[in-house]
Amino acid sequence: MKKFEIMLSLLFVAFLLLSCSNTDDSSIIADDPIGMGILSFGVTPIETSRSMQSGDLLNKQAACSTSELKYVRMALKDSQGNCFYGNNKTGFHELEMDPLGLDTNNDEVIDTWNTSNDHKLLLPVGNYTLEYLAVTNNKGKDSKIILMAPKRGEEENALQYYNLVSNSLPIEFTIREGVEHYIPLEALCFRIEHAYEFGFVFIELEDPNPFYLCAQ
Repeated sequence: MKKFEIMLSLLFVAFLLLSCSNTDDSSIIADDPIGMGILSFGVTPIETSRSMQSGDLLNKQAACSTSELKYVRMALKDSQGNCFYGNNKTGFHELEMDPLGLDTNNDEVIDTWNTSNDHKLLLPVGNYTLEYLAVTNNKGKDSKIILMAPKRGEEENALQYYNLVSNSLPIEFTIREGVEHYIPLEALCFRIEHAYEFGFVFIELEDPNPFYLCAQ
């Protein structure tokens, strides 16, 4: 009898563990429930091909490998200014990238990578601000940041990388019910020593706290 009770207890614990693991990424699901909309991204890696006044800024950026672009990691604010963070272990929302890139300008060179259609990020209808976006080679804190979208501060700064892209962060957007909102972004190769140029003054690690990112 005791053995039977022990087996039942083990089965119950296993059920709880499976339930918890299934909810780690519950914000990324395939169905489209009522009151929700979809957010997706297209990321274009760029080199510093634009004409800039600062030659030093041009020299700091170079091409990086696109073979490891696996996940988009982001931090969002809702309409009340609260951090709308993911419920996975990092606190970020993470979306898998489609491994097949696109040739958006028909020059026979792959230039843009979109988030995967297999898993979509569903958000409640409302207004949001994209505060942070990086492209990594894996999920979680052990991953490496390959690309990052630069962020613009409250003051003009000619030495920061937001000058090199056409749509720097933060980006405001609206989620509508049953509609997919697509955000195209340009991103630059990331190096931790250039965190200031990306607009994140106090980043000391490649995985900053999402609450810090939202509090800026």
